[in-house]
Amino acid sequence: SKTSTMGRLTLWGFGTDFTSQKWLSLDPCGILCVSLSISIHLFALFALGFTMISHYLLSQILYALLYVPFSALALASLFMATTTDPGAVPMGARPIPANLASESDSIVTERDTVRGGLRRRRGIRRCRKCNDNYKPPRAHHDSVTGRCVVKMDHYCPWVCNAVGIMNHKFFILFILYTFLTAVVSLALILIKFIRCGISVQPSNNVSQDVNKTLQYVVDSYYEGHQQQQQQYANMFLNSSEQTKPGCDAMMNSDSMIIFTLLVIVTILFFFFTCCMLIEQGEAVDTNMSKIARMKTRAGLSNADEYRPVATEFNEVFGGEHPTLSWHWFLPLPVRFPEWARDNVLGYEYNSTFPPVPYQEPSDTDAESAASSVSLGRMSVTSDRDLGDVESDIENVYVGGGVTVDQDSSSVKKRSTTASMT
Repeated sequence: SKTSTMGRLTLWGFGTDFTSQKWLSLDPCGILCVSLSISIHLFALFALGFTMISHYLLSQILYALLYVPFSALALASLFMATTTDPGAVPMGARPIPANLASESDSIVTERDTVRGGLRRRRGIRRCRKCNDNYKPPRAHHDSVTGRCVVKMDHYCPWVCNAVGIMNHKFFILFILYTFLTAVVSLALILIKFIRCGISVQPSNNVSQDVNKTLQYVVDSYYEGHQQQQQQYANMFLNSSEQTKPGCDAMMNSDSMIIFTLLVIVTILFFFFTCCMLIEQGEAVDTNMSKIARMKTRAGLSNADEYRPVATEFNEVFGGEHPTLSWHWFLPLPVRFPEWARDNVLGYEYNSTFPPVPYQEPSDTDAESAASSVSLGRMSVTSDRDLGDVESDIENVYVGGGVTVDQDSSSVKKRSTTASMT
């Protein structure tokens, strides 16, 4: 059966819901795009094998030793990028104990589902779209998969998945190996052109050229299709009496269609993946996702909020060292040191936790810690003058009459006590 909740789909155990057994985005556009990605790779693999490498040893070596392995690695990376949980926060995840006090004391802006509008409160971050599940500091909600994803970079339809902390490596490898297949494909196409020397050969006698053309038209009408293709090839290939082995197939109408499509696809993917690699290089270098870099540059977030949790390893590729390593180039699962895994993900979780949103301890409850809001009179008891307190607190009304405490952090620092009468 198929169910859908806030973008979270599940079908026969596959999906992105909290209860899905296997991760797989069921977004129709993403499924179409990832199918196209696979089809293009398979098309190029067989097109090159049938049209570009016959009867020439150098092309066969390049195809067997470079193109086939690169294509296999690209498809394996695509499979991993599509089927790997990108770092979705599970239901029941909890703040890391060491960070609980600071997170519970932070100011959170959220919608008031009862009275409408917005409100600010003290407490841990929660995602309303994920049923008020805990939202780690470096997580962002993806509307396509319907889940909060740690270090989300973006949603990519070409891999039919959100790109996050656990599959960012596979996304980069998919781009890298697709780029390398395009490079080898361009090399094989160039070798074919050079070897066969395809060009229009100039004639010494214009009338002979005209007669040949007219004769070809007449013969094409009355004689077999295959024989005329051979005559046409002999007229325009740079060989005196006979074409080189493997070159005559270039003038076959079916082969020319495949060859033309191959050239177009190769050039498009070469430039597209080249630009993507340059853009993703910044993510590897800074250990920050695209969303984090955009929010930081726009001044919407502090850079410290998205900084790497450690310098002993690279957060995109995992491992034990921050420098280039062999496992960076293989589509193997990303693993972090045990001592750093929870800090990287930003939450604590194991299978024994109940599948319900985490509830904060009563002494850190956000509502009890937030400043009081009233339509009546507010009385304040403090070691300071009432006028000093009022200068720190300003209540405004948003939406359906919901009060927003704009500077409740200053109240907490000065230990004021507010009561409603």
